[in-house]
Amino acid sequence: MIIPIILAAGQSQRFGSDKLLHNLDYGYVEQPMIIHSLKPWLEVFEHINIVVRPGNHDLIDLLENSEFSPRLTLIMADNAITGMSASLVAGIEANLDADGWLIGLADMPFLQSSVIAESLVILNSGADITLPIYNGKRGHPVGFALRFKSQLLALTGDKGAREIILSSPEKTTFIKSTDDGILRDIDTPESLAT
Repeated sequence: MIIPIILAAGQSQRFGSDKLLHNLDYGYVEQPMIIHSLKPWLEVFEHINIVVRPGNHDLIDLLENSEFSPRLTLIMADNAITGMSASLVAGIEANLDADGWLIGLADMPFLQSSVIAESLVILNSGADITLPIYNGKRGHPVGFALRFKSQLLALTGDKGAREIILSSPEKTTFIKSTDDGILRDIDTPESLAT
């Protein structure tokens, strides 16, 4: 049982406002960025987990009142301000009975469902870590098998699980992708414009 966890507890400091609520016109549909980001996950998984900040009421209200709300579980990351690792740990702690986790970012509206589906298949086939690459660059989502649970739960700071991946190259299955959406997380209004 591979559990999807989407991290949505960031501060959006470089964007200047809550980027996940920013309306984005993509695929001839204008809606908040986070909805665009969740759709490919919902094409692959019946149910997804989203890690949010407890005080982010606008985002929480949006998700709880969305058409997808019955298929979402919101996980509160009380220490999200300390960095991405706190959000990741909160997601893992809420899903300790999983056989593995597929981790995505809520600010990646251009990610295609095919990358998520391929990562899931490879994780279910026994891979330790899955990591998509586009033109030699590493992207998201990143998958981890159960054996990494203790290392994931011990993470601190804002680097996420990068150190686990760097220290385990022989255990990482790289997935060659034709989707540059695996690299395109939106951090600033300028990055959205391009």
